[in-house]
Amino acid sequence: MYGEKSRIIYDTLIKNHLVGSEGSIKIELLGVSYLVNDKSSIGNLIQEWLGAWMLKNNIYFRAPDNSQEFPDFYLDNSEIKNLLEVKCFDFSASPNFDIANFDAYIRSLLTKPYRLDADYLIFGYTLHNGILKIENIWLKKIWEITCPSEQFSLRVQVKQGKIFNIRPYNFKNMSQGYKPFGSKREFIFALRNTLNEYKFRNISGDSWYKSFLSVGN
Repeated sequence: MYGEKSRIIYDTLIKNHLVGSEGSIKIELLGVSYLVNDKSSIGNLIQEWLGAWMLKNNIYFRAPDNSQEFPDFYLDNSEIKNLLEVKCFDFSASPNFDIANFDAYIRSLLTKPYRLDADYLIFGYTLHNGILKIENIWLKKIWEITCPSEQFSLRVQVKQGKIFNIRPYNFKNMSQGYKPFGSKREFIFALRNTLNEYKFRNISGDSWYKSFLSVGN
């Protein structure tokens, strides 16, 4: 189910005992050395570290020209397969990262449906007194880290009735209640149904789904 190259990366990280390993993030200027304790930049720094680790291990990758673009890494010369997204969260809490902006994601699937098949490499970390520890890592598909919610068919971040981002299921603890989707098809239907339930959009989920099918899905 997962891309072969993503699986190699995940398996190699596990084999190299990344889980449980500790390190630190330090800044030095004007002779002053400081261990970073702010968690806001950890995700970007782990992503950069992963790129350096892949270089050292002779694993081919390339990044988009714009660091804000999807995906974080292309794992071969193709732009439609072997796509890898990196997500991180503070392991002392439940996963709460943004998977994607809801509006941007559903629009993108009308021209780039292959985004659905991207792999997600997820790092759970703790940071105490400047010491960064990797508590666990996961390799997932998007439908394995998303689920329904009480308000919508897809768990999302909502502010004043407006949907902003797609939010994850608590895969860390496999929480009770709503469960992750069982397939890509279920996830697509959840997108469609959420659009039908969402009053801020001027396009229905059924219209979006029809356009989605027309691009060859």
